[in-house]
Amino acid sequence: MTAGGRALVDQLLADPPGVHAMSVAQDAEVGVWATERDCYLLLAEFVGNGARTLETGSGISTVLFAALGAMHTCITPAQVEADRIEKYCEAHEIPTVLVTFKIGCSDEILPGLSRAAPYDVVLIDGNHGFPTPTLDWYYGASLLGPDGLLVIDDVSLPAVAHLCSFVDRDPRFASHTRTAKWAAYRRVGDGDLRQDWYDQPFYGPPLTITDLPGRALRKVRRTLTAQGARR
Repeated sequence: MTAGGRALVDQLLADPPGVHAMSVAQDAEVGVWATERDCYLLLAEFVGNGARTLETGSGISTVLFAALGAMHTCITPAQVEADRIEKYCEAHEIPTVLVTFKIGCSDEILPGLSRAAPYDVVLIDGNHGFPTPTLDWYYGASLLGPDGLLVIDDVSLPAVAHLCSFVDRDPRFASHTRTAKWAAYRRVGDGDLRQDWYDQPFYGPPLTITDLPGRALRKVRRTLTAQGARR
């Protein structure tokens, strides 16, 4: 990580773009949803001039990719968000000639993206409702080249946590960084992510309600046994 990368991240965090409506009210205040500083620092570490990057969602990360000189594709459902980012970049003399905005829902746009050249970084931070994060991963991470970086934000939300519980065990990805807010992985190999159930021995069945009484009973027995051993 260069001093310039850290300075750029801190500059954007100190003076962030106004991108998102912060409520559903008609006259909602415009702000920006952001992740942690360390996540932006990681992106700045991996992205250089000419890097191919992709994100679902938009915000500070979009401006950061542009400022770093990436060939960036941003998928956002609202044209107004793209317009606000363009206006911010123009005011701060950040070129956006290499930024392509795809306006629409990620589940509709991602399958149509070209596979002619792999991406170096994919950031999943768009719609957080089930099953969209998984669809973003399925289509977006399949575009990563070998050792490419996958970053997933808001890992505490249910649909995102479900996705991460799978990726954590998937041998096609190696864990790089994990916090309570975001996770990063390196792609092992490349290509599409299509598999049948028998290709995934690492993925066990989900916990069902019928499993709970037995598990609870075993936990109580272990606790009582441990307490008895201490007496």
